[in-house]
Amino acid sequence: MNAHSPVVADRERIIEERRRSTLKLIGLFWLFAFAVLTVRGTLVDTQPFYLLAPRRLLTAGFGALLCLGMVYLLERLKERSFPERIAYAMAGALAMSALLTIFSLGLNRIMFPIEGARPTKIVESVQWVMVWMGYFLAWTGTQLALTYHWEAQDEVQRNAAMRDLAQEARIAALRYQINPHFLFNALNAISGLVLEQRNYEAETMLLNLAEFLRSALASGQGGTIELDEEIGLQRLYLGLEEARFADRMKVTIEVPNALAEARVPTLILQPLIENAVRHGVDRSEKTTTIRIAALRRGEKLSLIVEDDGDGGGRPPKGGTGLGLANVRERLHAHFGEGARLVTRPRVHGGFHVEIEMPLSVGS
Repeated sequence: MNAHSPVVADRERIIEERRRSTLKLIGLFWLFAFAVLTVRGTLVDTQPFYLLAPRRLLTAGFGALLCLGMVYLLERLKERSFPERIAYAMAGALAMSALLTIFSLGLNRIMFPIEGARPTKIVESVQWVMVWMGYFLAWTGTQLALTYHWEAQDEVQRNAAMRDLAQEARIAALRYQINPHFLFNALNAISGLVLEQRNYEAETMLLNLAEFLRSALASGQGGTIELDEEIGLQRLYLGLEEARFADRMKVTIEVPNALAEARVPTLILQPLIENAVRHGVDRSEKTTTIRIAALRRGEKLSLIVEDDGDGGGRPPKGGTGLGLANVRERLHAHFGEGARLVTRPRVHGGFHVEIEMPLSVGS
């Protein structure tokens, strides 16, 4: 994947935002700790505020550095189980409490001794370790909870990305499933023309087939195209069949300009039109009309393919019925329960197929 791809850039942005959130948490926590110590000091300290405040700021600063070290340690342990990380965090909180107590004692007794201060007893040092332990446990608990929240977010995003990839793969597989089926029928028809020595029609059909495949392969980024483009592909396909059936097939297309930019799954009409040709035109002695229409019904788009042939539009006995099954699967893959395929014989002969799907305009 390109280092400058949107996915990588977005991930880097998220990491940077989380890093800033961690630093803010540490900063706010130790400002709070400084405020609490200051309030406590006004009640129990015998030394003036101006003398103790700088020492408390240095102590808070050292505590913040210890927290940064714990963040680094927890980051190195992110592959461990969460209970293990909790155990390390608790041990780290105890260690940080002892280190901060030692730093505070060294600051007040060695580096900047306070004149007249009485010696610190061991029991007082232990008490300070326990006080700092409460602070550090509060901070590590908050940091672990935040980390768990971020990891849960990442897991949700990963699962969603995997579902999207699986859905895209399924849609692509369904789309490409129809191609061998279509090619077999087209090549079989060309073979029939050659056997009948209708060489001009066979050559025309081969040229149309090449143009259709070129256009189809270049279309449908993301699995959908504009309805106007889909109709253009179907005109190419129908050009293939016109070379075979000449005056036996008539086509009418009724697509309002207002629906030309509606998004539809690529080649969703092709199996339906192929069925109308094979089971309507091919099995009828009279001239058969294939009607392709688009209608808007509220927030739904309806696509209609129907013929008035004698074949009933159904696959003959022994046929695979792959076309209709493929269309149903593709509609479900794209829209779930939001789309449906309705099929029925026409009262006066022929067959009617209607796709209903959510109306979507734009990329």
